[in-house]
Amino acid sequence: MARLNIKWQNKDSVGPAAVVTGKTADESAKASMAERPMLVFITSDDETDKTMRKLQDVVFANESFAIGTKLFDCIKVSSGNALQNRFIQEHGSQTPRMLLVSRDYSKVQSLQGKQLSAGKLLKAMKSLARSEYKNSFDKMVRGYVKLLNGLDRLEGRKAKLADDDARLQAKPNASKAKKIARDRAELEKDIEAWEASERKLLEFKPKEVKVKA
Repeated sequence: MARLNIKWQNKDSVGPAAVVTGKTADESAKASMAERPMLVFITSDDETDKTMRKLQDVVFANESFAIGTKLFDCIKVSSGNALQNRFIQEHGSQTPRMLLVSRDYSKVQSLQGKQLSAGKLLKAMKSLARSEYKNSFDKMVRGYVKLLNGLDRLEGRKAKLADDDARLQAKPNASKAKKIARDRAELEKDIEAWEASERKLLEFKPKEVKVKA
């Protein structure tokens, strides 16, 4: 399902922005912060790597994991670029591995090897989300599962309308044409309501980050 595709961003490096002179500590800290907590995936160049295959085929396909990533900036960094990045090098050594990083880069959890399971990654994501957001991670995941069930029903109605329209084209009927038009208008309205519910569910409120003196 397209809604569960993880939106990876390919980047060469990860880390806090350089401190700008002439600003207060609070201003510099805020300027160097990321907009959202991060899930950083340091990939392996070995296409036969078993852990890479497990991540791609099992972990990333896990419904709860895929939903949970919607609260993070998901970043991919190649192993070659990771070797040139000081921040990444300070947190783990194996490839592939995953880093859970707070907005101010002060909290980093590295997971590698046997730790790269959907369950362990979800636990780490939940822990970081709890410190970063005012909203409940678990409540969001449960709510999104319900939304997906509703989306399945909308997709079913959409498919039926397409079939009805095809039959109408083959055998025109004014009465059926009006019914299809009404059904289509109602479906479009319900899809808009679904999208509004999705936006509301994903409106997470970040906690204020206290700047260390």
